[in-house]
This record gives sequence, C-alpha cells and structure tokens, in this order.
Amino acid sequence: MHVAQLSLRDFRNYERLELDLSSGVTLLYGPNAAGKTTILEALFYLATTRSPRTSTDREIVRWDAQGDIGVPPFAQLRCAVQRHDGAVRLEVLVQRRMAEEGHLLGTSVKTVRVDRKAVRAMDLVGHLRVVLFTPADLALVSGGPAERRQYLNVMLSQLDGRYLRTLSHFNKVVQQRNSLLRSWREGRRPVRSATEELEFWNQELSRAGAYIIHERLKAVQELNGIVGPLFQQVTAKPAPLIGAYQSTVAGIATDAIYHTVVDAFLSQLKRLRDEEIGRGQTLVGPHRDDLVLTMGDVSVGTYGSRGQQRAATLALKLGEAAMMEARAGESPVLLLDDVLSELDAIRQAHVLEVIRRPEQQTIVTATGMSEFDGAFLARARTIRVEEGRLYPS
Repeated sequence: MHVAQLSLRDFRNYERLELDLSSGVTLLYGPNAAGKTTILEALFYLATTRSPRTSTDREIVRWDAQGDIGVPPFAQLRCAVQRHDGAVRLEVLVQRRMAEEGHLLGTSVKTVRVDRKAVRAMDLVGHLRVVLFTPADLALVSGGPAERRQYLNVMLSQLDGRYLRTLSHFNKVVQQRNSLLRSWREGRRPVRSATEELEFWNQELSRAGAYIIHERLKAVQELNGIVGPLFQQVTAKPAPLIGAYQSTVAGIATDAIYHTVVDAFLSQLKRLRDEEIGRGQTLVGPHRDDLVLTMGDVSVGTYGSRGQQRAATLALKLGEAAMMEARAGESPVLLLDDVLSELDAIRQAHVLEVIRRPEQQTIVTATGMSEFDGAFLARARTIRVEEGRLYPS
C-alpha cells in the first residue's frame, strides 16, 4: 500500500499543494514550522478523518482562507492510494459554518468521499492505513492510560471496521448509562427502579465492551512477539519491551474467549451497582483499561530514561506497522516526524536500519540531512520544505 498523490487546498499553511509520492522512503527536510509535519498530519487525517494535533476540525482550515461568494472557507484533502486490490481515491472536506448574518461560527461540517461517493466518516477508515510517530507520542509511554488506549484504538480501527463501529457504540452507551446513573445520584429518578433499568444498559455495555477488550487482548499478545525484538534492536540492549493489558474487568485471562469476558463484565457490573450510582459513572470497561509497559521488570514510563522512553515509543509504532502488515497482507504507510532527534548515534543507526525497507512507504521529516547516512540518502527521495513550498532535491 502506498499513497501515489496528495492534494491539499487551504489546509493549515498550505494554500495549494500537489505532491506526487512513490513507494520507498521520502525525506522531507527544512526548518521548523515550514510545513513538513503538516503533510504527515494530512495523510493521517485522510486515513482516520481525525487530526493528531487538534480535536477541533475548524482549526485545520487555513487561517486566512477566503471562501467563494456565499460559501464559507474550507479545507480540502485528497489522495490517491495504490493497494494490492486496486486504486482508491479518498477525499475529506472541512468547511467552516457561517451564520445568516455572514460571520463565521466556531464550528465546522465535514464531508467524506471514497471514489467520489459520499460516505460516513467511519466508512473511510481502513482504505488507507497509516502509522504516525511524532515527538508528542512519548506520552504513549510516559503519559496516562488514555494515551495507550488511543494507540490500541487507532491501530485496531484501521484493521477492523467492526472494532471501530463497536467502539463508537460503546462510547455512546457509556454516555447514556452515565446520564442515567447521575439522575439516580442526584435524586431526579427513584433509585428503586435502578436494577431493572440498568439491566438493558448492562447488556449493551458488556457485549460491546467485551468485544473491544477481547480484540485488545489479542493485539497485545501479537505485539509482544514483535515489539520486544524491535526494542532490543533499536536500543542494542538485551531486555525486551513487554506490554500487559490491564483490564478493569477482573479475572480475565489473556487468552479468554469473548463469552467469558461478557460473563465477567456482567458479574462485575452487578457487584458495582450501588457504587456506580453513588459516583454517577460507569466504573468498569475498556474506557478505563490500560496497557502496562515494562522493560524487564521495570516500568518504562516511570523509571525509563527519556532515551529509553523514546525507543519504546518508536518500537511500539514500528510494531504497530508490522502487525498491520501481518494481518492485512500489505504494509501501512509509515509517517515518522523528527524520528532521530534525542537519539544517540548508535540508536540512530539502528532506527535507520529498521526503517530502510523498499517495500514500505515511509515518509520521514527532519530539520536537515546530516543525521542520515549516505546509504539511507542514496535510496531516499529528498524534498526540501520552506514556508509551505516544496523543492525536490
């Protein structure tokens, strides 16, 4: 799988961009704030319909973009993807909303198309699979559980449409169930009806939640067979990186079957009934789970050096790409932003060796070319980026 062409209009600092890409490695280099990372963001957005940099879609529209007469400003992203099963064209358009009086509102509307046919946002996910590494991703190792849940969700959603649909349904169920729990806590509904009313929501929650947990458990097992050796290769150390899925549903084995997880989920919800009503929130489920990362017996997030944390993050991302390839039969597009910074020369050499794969489309950004050895540069296409303009070199 590779992106053959990328087209941007009024996206971030790009008024217009037409970029032809090829399989193999492309190096985008240039000063900070030139627009290198924006290209990676655009590709991630076209794969997931979400930005890794903001949760507000209107922020991706170029700040001084001018709409046509009667049409608010908009950002348009398009790409052509070459897959084993043929070519596909993806498009996302984000348009600012405008009040009747003519001034722009703080909201936007998003339109998604696959081969020029309008689809739901979730139906675009999976047509282009990407793995993105940025310096901010160190939070995957050193940050809170939400970062690691997001890592698993983005990876599995791109591989499995059912996972994405189930995750969306689960999140809605949690919101509705929490609203019901708060109404009992605040006395707006009689508590005597709680058991009967909760039964329906418990069933919905456990069925959806168990599927998510089951798929995450399988993914973590697969990742451990990939990430451990990658971490050793990047760090040149004997201790592997190991992930352990830590579920709030008690008593689940790592190889538990789906129905076992459902039963354990329902049992725990019944035990926690009064506590959940007292706190007004759902206390058990994949929205509260974690992926615990250790190097040997040591927590990398708590005790690892910054270099070890960066190496662990990179190993997780490279492992994600390898697992996607194993499951889907073709490599995802690997997007590496400033990947070599803060790594010593030995680790840099190991990283370059790992990502130097001709069958893998890899797009790398850096402020210069001095960190890359001659063998890497000889096989890479290099493009200088300055103030939103690209200059192939």
